[in-house]
Parts: sequence; C-alpha cells; structure tokens
Amino acid sequence: MTQPTETTRNEASARIEIQPEAPEKSPRGKITMSEDVVATIAGLAARDVQGIHSLGKWRFMTFGENPTRGVDAELGSRQAAFDIDAVIEYGSDIRDVAERLRAKIASEVNKMTGREVVEVNINIVGLHMQENQERPSSPSPRVL
Repeated sequence: MTQPTETTRNEASARIEIQPEAPEKSPRGKITMSEDVVATIAGLAARDVQGIHSLGKWRFMTFGENPTRGVDAELGSRQAAFDIDAVIEYGSDIRDVAERLRAKIASEVNKMTGREVVEVNINIVGLHMQENQERPSSPSPRVL
C-alpha cells in the first residue's frame, strides 16, 4: 500500500489525500466499515464536548436522533478525515472548543476503528444563546 501524499489546495493550505478503503484482513475474515460509521462516531463524540450546542446548519436544533448531521467523513484503510458544521454556545472560547472537539473526535475514532485522524475541519455555522442569557448590548450610535 502506498503512503498518503499531499496535494496543494491553494498556497495557504495543503490537504492529505486519504487512501481508498481496503478491508482489514485477519485469519478468520475481513472487517469493512462505511464512512457513516466513522461519521456516527464523530457526531456522538461531539455531544461530549462542552461548548458545542449542536452539529449541522440548523441553529435552533439540538443533536436529535441523527448523529451524522453536520459531519462529513472520508475514510481510508488507515486514516480518516472530517468536515464538521458546528453551532457553539454563546460565550464559549471558540478556539478552545474547536481544539477540544478535534481531540475528542480523533481519540474516539482511533480508539474504536484504529484509524489515524489526519484532519478535522470545523466550520462554525452559528452561536446558540440560552433563553435566560442576556443578549449582548448594541453599541450606541456614533452620531446623533
């Protein structure tokens, strides 16, 4: 099997290419898994990260029954990569929440599948405010 290669998306970033899925072989048979399986693992892992309100582009929906909503997974024989759409709780440190989300997804996917998580792209699609949370005040007009 060949090693992953890098291809330039643009000058600012590079993306690892995920090798096509190959079944894991053992003397008693093979193990295959779909991208939906690792997407489900990532979606369920996100529920444990404080500061994440929900995944997906629907701001006022909680996690609900579909753990793959807002999760796009790419699975190879040894690696996985994810694109996540997340709604963050207002007042949370977005960078800290994103890093904890990356770490949690990588840990759970590696623990359950043995795949190395090479990339978790997080797209913050909204902020959620609690009903009893005070809204940020609007700045006063500069001129009267």
